[in-house]
Amino acid sequence: MSIWNIIEKKFGRSEKKLKVVKTFIKYGFSIKDGKIFCDKIKIPYMSIANACGVDRRTVKEVVKIISENSILKEFFEKIEPAGPFLKNVSRFLGYRCIIVEPFRDEPGIIASVSSVIASKNINIVQIIAEDPYLYENPKLYIIVEGKFPGEMINEIINLKNIRQVTTL
Repeated sequence: MSIWNIIEKKFGRSEKKLKVVKTFIKYGFSIKDGKIFCDKIKIPYMSIANACGVDRRTVKEVVKIISENSILKEFFEKIEPAGPFLKNVSRFLGYRCIIVEPFRDEPGIIASVSSVIASKNINIVQIIAEDPYLYENPKLYIIVEGKFPGEMINEIINLKNIRQVTTL
């Protein structure tokens, strides 16, 4: 049984609790000894509650349910934040961000897009792929060094399963 099946079984009937769990995963928040952490930084229940638009007790109950399930407990003890997302600061760093929207999630999207970029001898600095379980319309964000030729975007758009490409 996948972690998503377990989460759906435990929290699927409560939209608010499911939102809290997805927030924990989205930001890589871990649960240890009934406390929420972003790496080594303790996050108060109230901060999560405010961000999710729920009551503090809802967050506390989610943490309790996670702590009482051996699989969820292990998962949330081991999850880690992935680090800074450079999308909104890419230009400050001399990079560009390419945002790729696929029609559907399927194998090979990252490989085909990165092959086009590599064929232009452009270095990829960061790739962030949104999880389709967390995002309704997941996107692929690729941060590249410097400028890139316009025809590269056209090549990416013409790849199988690519709905749209935008840049920042």
